[in-house]
Amino acid sequence: LRLRIIATNDLHGALEPHPDANGVLRGGAAYAATVIEKARSECAPACETILLDAGDEFQGTPVSNLAYGRPVVEYFNRMGYTASALGNHEFDWGVDTLRARMREAKYSILSANLKFTDGREVPWIRGDTIVVRGKTRVGIIGISTPETKTATLPANVKAYRFDDPATVIDARAKDLRARGADVIVVITHEGGFCNQKDGAESCNGEIFDVAAKLTEKIDVIVSGHTHSLLNTRVNGIPIVQARSSGQAVEVVDIPLDDNGKPNGAAVADVRSVTTASITPFGAVDSIVTRASQRVASIVSRRVATTRVSLTREGSQYPLGNLVADAQRWAAQGDIAIMNNHGIRANLRAGEITYGTLFEIQPFANTLYRVRMTGAQVRQYLEKLIGMDEPQVHVSGVVVGYNPDLARGERITSLRLAAGRTLDENASYNVITNNFIATGGSNMGPPAGSRLTPLDITDLDALIGYLKTLRSPITAPSENRIFIAQ
Repeated sequence: LRLRIIATNDLHGALEPHPDANGVLRGGAAYAATVIEKARSECAPACETILLDAGDEFQGTPVSNLAYGRPVVEYFNRMGYTASALGNHEFDWGVDTLRARMREAKYSILSANLKFTDGREVPWIRGDTIVVRGKTRVGIIGISTPETKTATLPANVKAYRFDDPATVIDARAKDLRARGADVIVVITHEGGFCNQKDGAESCNGEIFDVAAKLTEKIDVIVSGHTHSLLNTRVNGIPIVQARSSGQAVEVVDIPLDDNGKPNGAAVADVRSVTTASITPFGAVDSIVTRASQRVASIVSRRVATTRVSLTREGSQYPLGNLVADAQRWAAQGDIAIMNNHGIRANLRAGEITYGTLFEIQPFANTLYRVRMTGAQVRQYLEKLIGMDEPQVHVSGVVVGYNPDLARGERITSLRLAAGRTLDENASYNVITNNFIATGGSNMGPPAGSRLTPLDITDLDALIGYLKTLRSPITAPSENRIFIAQ
């Protein structure tokens, strides 16, 4: 006897398959559904199954975004998901839209560590649930990453706080067992990374820090947020994560005794979703087809072409330069700063369509003009370079820095466009998006800067700029932020 946990994470609205860096089509809801159904069918009659998700369901593609995530809810409902964790991007369209999707969902969206800033419970969301599978009572705890405060528009979560996950999990697990739960599963929108070196596995990240602190018995942790492949154990707890965008499905088997109680070590597997070897699941394929047809005339609009693919590799890459240039052009600024995490997809060689660019910049962030003195510009760049690794692209400025120097004193060279030097007493227009301008990812501009919102979205800026360039376009390849000893 066994209990089978089938799980996904970070779909990000990717209802359709997408090619990887090698051009291999992966993911897609209908293909992931086939893998899920196969995992279910393998299980009968010797075990029971439960289907879960670790959050960030809706945000990222035109087929989902232009319907504010409704097709994803329809997909999850059809597949019979039991629960999902509340991801940071679930807040991207505001709490009203989130709650509308929650009302449509036949599954629970959970966050046990979400509270009002004064510590009160949030009445519109549950923290846990118990479901019965055969003789086994399964307690499920949902957790949101504390990074949510700065990993979505700060204004959307200003009324809330996100408590320490380890403390919350221990308390909820103890309570669930007192309520009769035999198995405890944590679905958490927290992640990390594992690497193999010289035959040894090395893992780091938020979820591993949390797992190491737990004192109550947890049977499985389903992880998300970092879009990584995880299949490991920490503190005796199996931890799994299945990349993102439906590219994989997690399957975890928990052995049970005749009374439905855990009886031995769980066995985990992460199964890839490659379209070439999978027949799409018909009931879900029809959901995807209908949703795709609704937006087909929009996403197919041609914008430009490129002979080479532009990928997001390292912290500085041509696609990032192109996006920053577009924003400086659109807002007529002296300097532009674009956060790397806001660039969500690679640009494939060939025709560039509206849909392609939408997936690169899906958040509909608006541009801001930030008026700074030259001294504030230097201060701001020092702040951004003082992070573990620069996570921005710039336009209109080239910055050399020495990471071995003290934070706040790392810049060794700074040149503006056309070789001009920075005048610390002059005023400059720095263009960025509303996410950064309002403090997202702790990248807010210096105090005293003058902020002016502009009626320009980042996507419109990119489309408009590409139309001014000769096709096939060529993206600027120079490193504008570089290490200089």
